[in-house]
Amino acid sequence: MSTELLYTLQIVILSTNRTSSQSPKDFARLFANLNRLKILIGSWAKAYSGVQPGFQTLVAPPPTISPDIGSCFGNCDGAIPLMKRSLPCDAPLFNILVLFVLVLLGGSVATAATNKKPILISHATSTRAVAFESVTMKAEPFALTNSWNYSPDNRTRVCIFAMDLELLPGEGANAFFADVQDGNGKIYPLRVEYVGQVPNFPGITMIVVRLADDLGNVGDVLVRLSLHGMTSNRVRIAIGQSGGGPADDFAAVPTPAPAVPPGADPPLVPDPYTGPATDADTVRFLEQASWGPTPAEITRVKAMGFRAYLDEQFSTAPANPGKGSNYPDLGFPLDDSSQQCPATSIDPNYNQAVCLRDNYSIYPLQRTFFTRALYGNDQLRQRVAFALHQILVVSGNSEVNRPSWLTIYLQALDRNAFGSYRTLLHEVTLTPAMGEYLDMRLSTRTNPNENFAREILQLFSIGTEVLNLDGTPQLDAQGVPLATYTQTHVNEFTRVFTGWNFSATPIAAGITNFRDPMVPRGGQNHDAGAKTLLNGFLIPACTSTNSAQNIACAQSDMNAVMDHIANHPNVGPFFSKQLIQHLVTSNPSPAYVERVARVFNNDCDGLYPQNCTNARGNLKFVVQAILLDPEARGDVKTAPNYGKLREPAQYVNGFLRAFNVKSLDKTSTSDGVLDNRGGNFTGTLDQPIFLPTTVFSYYQPSYEVPGTKILGPAFGILSTTTTLRRANVINSFVYSGVGPNTTPTPANPDRPRGTSIDIANLEAMAANPADVVNALDALLLHGTMNAQMRTSIINAMNSINDANVTTRHQKRARVAVYLTATSSQYDIQR
Repeated sequence: MSTELLYTLQIVILSTNRTSSQSPKDFARLFANLNRLKILIGSWAKAYSGVQPGFQTLVAPPPTISPDIGSCFGNCDGAIPLMKRSLPCDAPLFNILVLFVLVLLGGSVATAATNKKPILISHATSTRAVAFESVTMKAEPFALTNSWNYSPDNRTRVCIFAMDLELLPGEGANAFFADVQDGNGKIYPLRVEYVGQVPNFPGITMIVVRLADDLGNVGDVLVRLSLHGMTSNRVRIAIGQSGGGPADDFAAVPTPAPAVPPGADPPLVPDPYTGPATDADTVRFLEQASWGPTPAEITRVKAMGFRAYLDEQFSTAPANPGKGSNYPDLGFPLDDSSQQCPATSIDPNYNQAVCLRDNYSIYPLQRTFFTRALYGNDQLRQRVAFALHQILVVSGNSEVNRPSWLTIYLQALDRNAFGSYRTLLHEVTLTPAMGEYLDMRLSTRTNPNENFAREILQLFSIGTEVLNLDGTPQLDAQGVPLATYTQTHVNEFTRVFTGWNFSATPIAAGITNFRDPMVPRGGQNHDAGAKTLLNGFLIPACTSTNSAQNIACAQSDMNAVMDHIANHPNVGPFFSKQLIQHLVTSNPSPAYVERVARVFNNDCDGLYPQNCTNARGNLKFVVQAILLDPEARGDVKTAPNYGKLREPAQYVNGFLRAFNVKSLDKTSTSDGVLDNRGGNFTGTLDQPIFLPTTVFSYYQPSYEVPGTKILGPAFGILSTTTTLRRANVINSFVYSGVGPNTTPTPANPDRPRGTSIDIANLEAMAANPADVVNALDALLLHGTMNAQMRTSIINAMNSINDANVTTRHQKRARVAVYLTATSSQYDIQR
């Protein structure tokens, strides 16, 4: 390119740095430069058209931009009219800026890989970004607020440019996350507002980000972009002033645009997952779809493929197929525990402590839970059902404190884990456990109780804010989220749920019927009047002059309200996001939520519609959509806000499954009693199984990691104390195990076989510590162990030099397992 052209480009770029106070003379000078440049570019492009055909149409006019954001393209008819009279629509300014990006900076990029990392474009000699303010097109440093007050929100928007984006057809701004880090290490999330290809350069994408409200004049910051769990390189921009800021990332290099314009990124074609998988993604898949990978399952699932595994799991019968559940039918004891379990008995084998344990504590359910989690074949059903338990909550830490009472509720979750959401909601609503827990059975026309009505709206179905399909809140003119319901709505729903109680059909004398679904009370206990629900939906009044009509009215209203709730547009995004959070990542992109919500709304509207039926709320297809989505799949995810803290149940079960869990003597299986009362290991970590402290479950799905704006629900029960206890739990399993109770007493009758792990395979390779670390890296971290951690573990193993080789290898293997499993890398499922 000629010196004259380079000089003219510099004039143009400097000209764009003028503020909105530019005079007519300034604009005249600018357009003189533009016109001159247009001629030069045209002749240059023609001369090089044989090797760089992408530049032949460089000066074509840009397209119209979305009218709700500032435009790096300039402003034409149909766009924001703030410069409409000064810059004509055929002005080539944006194309000149793009030429500056592509040609002046030069360079090359790395070959894209299968899980592509986006590349942010920098200058040729540094990591400073090619970036412009979106309205004035000024270069950095960027003011915090835009001088063009074209809307109440005048926070500055900045254009950055990216390459190597793997986008599904139709994906846009809601597929991305962005943030910046200042010199103090603080990270500020940025809202991505626009994503679009640069005209005539389809391999370059423009990203418009909005500066965070709490971002001050911090100087240089490092900005990054994330897509489908993969993060870009970090490039430098200046906020308020230039200079300072954090050092470049280790091994960071300039990433300029290539001299030859890159071709368009091909659209991302979803993998059918019908063939063999990779080792790393198989481990990740099993972390999401089971209670944790085992060496045998990794080999098996890798060979069969993910779709075959899902089909197998959807059809695997649970342990109690008659109820569609893993929980056996339990006998219902007398309401009076002193009669059921007296102090003495003529039975010589009678033990009052055992009687109380098995009939009046959650011990049998916790033991079943852990036994099935460790050894059961229907792993996916168990993971989904436990997630459902945390959304549609009933807690044994309440009046519903007997195993037989909770069993009916747990069976309903299992039975409907791959079924219809509407059926699930209806069955759970009518379980006696729910009726007792949220007081619906006490609610009558003359004495209404709003507990269940409020929670079914707030927690079980639609949430408190009106949502877009991608799970983001809809806002009013002042930017405040719209409420889904009011107290008036709660009152109306309360009237719908009046007049229900336990079935009067007796199980036996002295035993309340917690077995059968609740039924209408009859009489005049159900409010038969008309009810106006959400969005003006009307349930008409019933004729209810006698008990039979009141019963029919209660049943009719129940069916109507279940249809009404299950068909509400909020349910898809609200419910889908929580399932994603439990199985895959705490911070799914709105695009991911939207894809799953579309499947919830219609099981044919997804990436994998095979054998669909146009059904709404088909949880089988919803779960499949969650697990096979591009944001879930891949060998590794690098985005900083991707993944989830392993909640205690997953942490304990996953660790034990990874190391061939057995009885303490290793001659049989674990008894599923992981402490003296089944759930205490997870209980000490603030997740006592089936005993959540509130209807909000063990933790809230909206919980943010302190000091960040990043969702991390399970961090709600992580504290200094529980962090130390995690290490103690792993220490117990690695170095001692859970011993069996060889001499049971009335006060201590539990733990018949005990629990231990089997790491003989690691002990056999402990002569070479690197081999042990490699095996643990593949099994627990799907090959992502960082170099510092690897070196630390190998050094710790090499420091053990017992003279006895067997002892030495045993100790080395144990310390390697302990250090890996207590690392922050293992704490986070990624």
